[in-house]
Amino acid sequence: MLLGFPFTLGFGVLCVVGSLMSLSAFHWLGIWFGLELNLLGFIPLLVQGGLDQQVESSVKYFIVQALGSSFLLVGGFAQGVFYNLWGVGGVLFVLLLGLFLKLGVAPFHWWVPSVMGGLSWVSCGLLATWQKLAPLFLLFSFCGSFFYFFFCFACVSALVGGVGGVGQVQLRILMAYSSIAHLGWMMGLASCSVLGSFCYYLYYFFLSVFVFFGLGQSGVLRFSHVGYSTGLFVLIGLVSLGGLPPFSGFVPKWVGLQIVSGLELYYLAVFLVVGSVISLYYYFSLAFMLFISRFVSYKFSFGFFSVSYIMSVGVVVFCLGFPLYEFFFTVL
Repeated sequence: MLLGFPFTLGFGVLCVVGSLMSLSAFHWLGIWFGLELNLLGFIPLLVQGGLDQQVESSVKYFIVQALGSSFLLVGGFAQGVFYNLWGVGGVLFVLLLGLFLKLGVAPFHWWVPSVMGGLSWVSCGLLATWQKLAPLFLLFSFCGSFFYFFFCFACVSALVGGVGGVGQVQLRILMAYSSIAHLGWMMGLASCSVLGSFCYYLYYFFLSVFVFFGLGQSGVLRFSHVGYSTGLFVLIGLVSLGGLPPFSGFVPKWVGLQIVSGLELYYLAVFLVVGSVISLYYYFSLAFMLFISRFVSYKFSFGFFSVSYIMSVGVVVFCLGFPLYEFFFTVL
C-alpha cells in the first residue's frame, strides 16, 4: 500500500464530496468542477497498490474521464454562449456524449474492460458502483429530451454486456461486461421511469458491494482459482445479478419489464431480456467449470466464513428476493 490510512480516507472523502457537488449543482460549470474533484480523489485510490497494471489502468481511466469532461465543458460553454442557457435545464447532444463516455455506455464502453482488468477488486467495486452515481443521475435529467437515444443505447448496452462476457475467464473483465449490461437496464428504465431506474441502481449498488467484497477476500484473478466456499458466494451473487429467480436480482428486472411492457416498448423489453439470458449463459458456464468439472474433489473450506460475516449476511438477504417484490411494485 503506497497510501496510509489518513490519505486513503482523505481521497475517499474527496470522491464523495465531488459526486455530491455535481448532483447538487445548478450550473454546468459546477457539475464539471464536482466531477473533476471526484476524479482527483479517485485516481490516487486506483494506484495505491503500486502495480504496473494498476498504474496503466489508472492512466487509461484518467484520459477517458478527461475527454468526457472536455465534452461537458465545451458543451456547457457553447450552450451558454449560443443559447444563453447556463443552467442544467438546457441540453446539448455533446453534453450527453460526455456523460455516456464517462459512464462507459455502449458503444463508448471500449475502455471499461481494459481499465477494470488491471485494477484491484476494491477499485473495481468503486468504479462499478459509486463512480456511476453522479453521471447516471445527471443523465436522468435528459430522459425527456433524448428518449430515443436512451432507447437505442440501452438496447446496445444490454447486448454488448451479454455477448462480451461470453468466453471470458478473467473475472474482472467479466464483471466489467456485467456492469455494462446492467447500465443498459438502468438507461432503459430511465427512458420509462426515473424512479424505477433509481431503485434498480440502488439494488445493483448493494449487491455488487457483496460480490466484490467476496472476490476481494479471495484475491483471485481467474475463476478457476476460486475456492469452493468463496465460489459458492460469488456464483450466488452473479446469478442474482443475472436475474435468475428466485434470487432477488429477478425482482427489479421483473418490475422493470412490467414498466417497459406497460408503455408498450416491446422492442426494448426483448433486447433487455436477450442480454440477460446471454449473461446467465456465461454465469452458468462458470458454475459448470467450478463445481461440476471438479466435483470429484468437491469440499468446502469453512475458514472463509470466519472472515466474511458481512458477505454471508448479504447473500442470505439477496437470495430471498421475493419478499422485496411487493416493495418494488408498491413504490414504482
